[in-house]
Amino acid sequence: MLSLLVLLLQVCVTFASSLKGPQVLFVYDDKLSPLESYTDIVSRLEDDGFQVETADAGSDVSLQTNGVFKYQHVVLLPSKQRRLGSDITGAQLVEFFNAGGDVLAFTSPLGVSEAVRTFLNELGIYPSPKGQELTDHFQSNGEAGLDNVVTVKGDEYSLIIPSSDSFKYSGSAALLSNNPQLTPLISAPATSFTKPSKQEDPWTQGQQGFLAAVFQGLNDARVSWVGDSKLVSNEGLKQVDAHSLIQWTFGETNVLRIKNSSHSHVDGTTYQQRPYKITDDIHYEATIEQWNGVEWIPFVSDKVQLEVKLLDPYHRLTFTNVSSDGVYSIDFKLPDHHGVFTFQLEFKQPLYTYLEHKDVLSIRHLANDEYPRSWEITSAWVYITSSVVVFTAWFVFVLAFLYLRDETTVTDKKEK
Repeated sequence: MLSLLVLLLQVCVTFASSLKGPQVLFVYDDKLSPLESYTDIVSRLEDDGFQVETADAGSDVSLQTNGVFKYQHVVLLPSKQRRLGSDITGAQLVEFFNAGGDVLAFTSPLGVSEAVRTFLNELGIYPSPKGQELTDHFQSNGEAGLDNVVTVKGDEYSLIIPSSDSFKYSGSAALLSNNPQLTPLISAPATSFTKPSKQEDPWTQGQQGFLAAVFQGLNDARVSWVGDSKLVSNEGLKQVDAHSLIQWTFGETNVLRIKNSSHSHVDGTTYQQRPYKITDDIHYEATIEQWNGVEWIPFVSDKVQLEVKLLDPYHRLTFTNVSSDGVYSIDFKLPDHHGVFTFQLEFKQPLYTYLEHKDVLSIRHLANDEYPRSWEITSAWVYITSSVVVFTAWFVFVLAFLYLRDETTVTDKKEK
């Protein structure tokens, strides 16, 4: 009995709030980012139920064992090493990401690992080279040594870094591509630029540079990049709630799923009972839930859409009927066109899990006895009326011809 209690206790302790798994690899460079300065963030990860393995960038550490990834999440602090561990290269990180792994990467003007740079470039994130530091002469007010300490605020998507107050930033900046899966978090101030160490052109100028960005793949793997690792150091955590960024990266927040979906005629008859035909009235319903770190709870949004398409969408409908328990429903009329249609539920918003659910259905045309008759077609009324008027006039003319003859003419003939 005692052993069972111990086992249950171990299970509770090792339970991570991420659905992907608890294994985290925390890579640091003892010369550039010593582990002693990041003990608080490691402790927070362990408090969340993650099993954190720390490793120096120059040690013999690998992401795989016998071709199988050992970790679900990786934290990469700035490093001067060209290769991290024994075989952690840019290609290895891309493979890890494609397999569903999450990556939290930091860079620094003092050193950018070639493996991290190559990996970020594949995603459309281009950090400034070594030696180029974000600088703002307008904020320093002429004080020596403060040009590289910039005061910044979070951008539109502040739910990742929910800090309404400004905070100090001292690090690198990056250029971002126009990839729709890439979301900028913090823009550089308009008066800032990356100061080159030599006679080079600045890497970024003004708000074309970004200080933090996130990327979410179609496989729901997530990558976060920040140009200042000191924000997650023991001192940096006092001014910025970077824990929320880690929670998003490791899939603890903003994770959605479609619990179930169904469609039928508006009277409740299913497709199997009576296949759909053109212009039928259809009822579609789906339940969407969100993971809060402990359990699935209802998710409510006004941006969930349903597409009814053949090759191109015939309908693109936004769910307006949304209940508090996360049930989305909508009624619509099928287009006047038969073929193989797709009912596609979509939700693709920044920072949330991409949702996509498809139902492929055959929509038949009308049978011979299902077409509307002429009197049901309003445009045919004029022709029907003309036919009735012509027939009536002809009938009246015949009656008049037969029964309304001139009798005086007959009398005159008899007298002669």
